[in-house]
Amino acid sequence: MLKAGGDMKTSDLIELEASLRHGKVPEEWTDSVEGVDPNIMLIIMWAGRLSRRVDAQYQESLRDSGLKYSDYSVLSILRFSGAMSPKQLNTYLVITSGGLTKTIQRLEKRGYVKRQPDPDDGRGTLISPTIKGEKVVLELLKDDVSSYHNLLADRTDADRARIALALRDLLDAFEQGDRPSLLPPKKCE
Repeated sequence: MLKAGGDMKTSDLIELEASLRHGKVPEEWTDSVEGVDPNIMLIIMWAGRLSRRVDAQYQESLRDSGLKYSDYSVLSILRFSGAMSPKQLNTYLVITSGGLTKTIQRLEKRGYVKRQPDPDDGRGTLISPTIKGEKVVLELLKDDVSSYHNLLADRTDADRARIALALRDLLDAFEQGDRPSLLPPKKCE
């Protein structure tokens, strides 16, 4: 089926995709990393593909608004959680502090967020959405929810709940630093 470094025909790619969707990882893949759990390889592959698909979907859906995904994320978090410090925001976003600063500046320039002194920390600043920012994010959120609803319309409520829990579990593993290695523990010689 899959040869390392070899070219694949379309029929081979179709066969590979079908095998992967049935949870069967080619031996050529598992043999390349000793002791690897084939399910870990599938999780890596599916998570990577999903990440690229979600990114492409957001780029398309946000194109007309002129917002980046980080802009949309900041506005969404602020809309539902209220004013936050940049540090609190980054708990949800996990981007560099420089990236967050640029995002906040971009949103502030467009009149979507405002800065205000933090009453609990004289040196701190809170970021909150403006009315204009709330209107923009609510419109985008309606489109976002509609898009995902259409995408998952053929799934049952139970399927959607299962998907949501599986994604949360994967996120929890990343956020808790619970990232087991692909390789088995090294043996001391």
